[in-house]
Amino acid sequence: MRNRIRMFAAGAVLSCLIAAGSAPAVGAPGDLEALTKASDLDPDPADAKAVAAVCTACHSSAQFLTAARPYLRWEQTMQDMLDRGAVATDDQLDHILSYLVKNITIVNINSSPPDQLGTAHPFANVDELKAVKGINVDVLQKLKAKNLIAF
Repeated sequence: MRNRIRMFAAGAVLSCLIAAGSAPAVGAPGDLEALTKASDLDPDPADAKAVAAVCTACHSSAQFLTAARPYLRWEQTMQDMLDRGAVATDDQLDHILSYLVKNITIVNINSSPPDQLGTAHPFANVDELKAVKGINVDVLQKLKAKNLIAF
């Protein structure tokens, strides 16, 4: 299980998983609130709680909530943190991965790998995406507002 998480979580978890020594670390005041507020695309409160418990052990949430990155950049960062001794359970890694992918991972509609997109053709703008049958326009607007969608 850990190897699967290492490979997958590497794609979406940030440089926030290094434990600050052996003593329990406490995130900055308001981190859980900020994480929850920023997770409007992620309905599972356990995801924000895992990020608060693990990532804010050594980083303020402000450090990474404004650092949206493509999936592959998160992969590099997460692998680095795991190699440095990041401390998190498999369950926490699953929740952190879910949080980051849903809230601060940029997806380029026209150039992201197929496994991130499913089947899609090149799009020029959000309006073209809105025309796709079954697209959730509310989620699309939230992604656009957060600058988490690129063409």
